[in-house]
Amino acid sequence: MFVLTLALFYYLASDDTSQYLVFSTWGTPTEVQSFQRLIDHYNATRQPKHRVKLSFADHNSYTERLLVQAAAGSMPDVIHLDQKDLPLFVHRGLSEDLSPFFSRDTSFHMGAFLPELVPAGRLGGRTYGVPHNFSTLVLYYNKDQFDAEGLSYPDSTWTWDVFLDAAHRLTKTDAAGNIVRYGGAIHIILYTLIYQYGGRVLNGRLDSCIVASPEAAEALQFDTDLSEKYKVCWNILAQNLQWDDLFAGGRLSMITNGRWAAAWYMRSMPSGAIDVAPLPHGKFRKGAAVNHMMTISAQSAKKEEAWEFLKFLVSEEGQRMVNADGANIPALRSIVYSDEFLRHHSTPTMHNEVFINELTHSVGWPFDQGAYLTQHTLQSQMDLAMRRVLLGEATAIQSLKIMQDNVNSIIAIQRRVSEPKPFVGSLLFYLCGGSLIVTPIALWANRRRKHSRGN
Repeated sequence: MFVLTLALFYYLASDDTSQYLVFSTWGTPTEVQSFQRLIDHYNATRQPKHRVKLSFADHNSYTERLLVQAAAGSMPDVIHLDQKDLPLFVHRGLSEDLSPFFSRDTSFHMGAFLPELVPAGRLGGRTYGVPHNFSTLVLYYNKDQFDAEGLSYPDSTWTWDVFLDAAHRLTKTDAAGNIVRYGGAIHIILYTLIYQYGGRVLNGRLDSCIVASPEAAEALQFDTDLSEKYKVCWNILAQNLQWDDLFAGGRLSMITNGRWAAAWYMRSMPSGAIDVAPLPHGKFRKGAAVNHMMTISAQSAKKEEAWEFLKFLVSEEGQRMVNADGANIPALRSIVYSDEFLRHHSTPTMHNEVFINELTHSVGWPFDQGAYLTQHTLQSQMDLAMRRVLLGEATAIQSLKIMQDNVNSIIAIQRRVSEPKPFVGSLLFYLCGGSLIVTPIALWANRRRKHSRGN
């Protein structure tokens, strides 16, 4: 018992003795390979005390995986986070305040980044995240198909009524009446559509779901009407339909998507066949943007080394490597406003400046989720809300009311969940420590008692 208790105490109380500085990210195989190249370059050129090692996961399970690692006290040292996840990690005490690093490191300047990206890393007057890359969501369109129909290309004046008219003209059927080309698909921006119609998913404090509004219901109804009423796209219940494949194969004329799709579309389609335009607008002009940042784990035992690696990731050297791969847009102003991005080698005929221009009036995509929710929770609840409407089980407003009640129940439960406490200073710490003291004394006393009986 003494030996086992000693081993448990040592294991739980010991610092991280790993030989690596662990960096965590998510993404497609191409994006993961891009980060691996960054890591290999850093290890080779900087020769750090602890070599950086990559840890990655599927995007759908990324946040949950990090929370499990946090509960086990084994979080990565440097963490790639989406801005929408940051409040959750700060609320749980899992993200390190970077302000002290800024104060003593005169070589680092937050003013070098696009100003629209910086505020998302600040919470409660402290900075926890540094911008690394971003993307706005835009409207990709097939220029050849627009030309064939005599349609003007989309621009910033487009409303959803104009989009719908164009989608009608671009949708084609065969002799049997089967649709062989859809006009446009926008399911990916449903949450932004809610903002455009004047609704919201969560309140301003991000601690209550308020999605059951007439404005949000109008947005949901328009999205479902595109497939069920107007027949210009398919509904989300359709099986084995890949939006990107349909667009790249010429069977879809317009699609909303982010920068991560641009290079692949360009490689898959005839030269000069596609371009991008701002999202059409509803009652308000609202774009959609993702803002990815680098953070340091509060559990890291190598925070100074983590800071050096973080600085490399957001340096001009590191950002140029990000830009070269073409899947993401760097956060540094010096690169994003240069020909390195504006005339990017993977999208030389595309109006790349549209991605930047959309940033000024964009809201977080897919939604702000606050300190009590994960993306999986909101995503699954919104999917269920749309399915209820598509299956005729509820009207748009009824379905959103069910979603609102479900999400608020989850928030109420999470409010009551106590935050994990560190081992040192916990009840288990004192129990283990007490057993280390009591066990030898008990063994000694027992031996003395047996010795006395023997005499």
